[in-house]
Amino acid sequence: MNNHFFFFFVTMYKLELPKSAIMLYAILYGNANKLGYAYGSNKYYAKLLRCSERTISNCIKILKDNNLIKINNPRSFRRKIYIVTE
Repeated sequence: MNNHFFFFFVTMYKLELPKSAIMLYAILYGNANKLGYAYGSNKYYAKLLRCSERTISNCIKILKDNNLIKINNPRSFRRKIYIVTE
């Protein structure tokens, strides 16, 4: 089993994150595989998850506060979202 995959589920279980944050993390993880980071607007992710942009903002904050993601240029349309693997 992939160590990061195991880390993902153990971490999500321990942190008791909302389901929407877990789903967003999974999408970010998948998007980050190619370039090493994920990118996309809150509108894009909201459309994928069928929720509001506000929900995406809240999920990003939750993931960031729990040190699961790191964001470069958070207010820019060219933001880069990195998955924290440590």
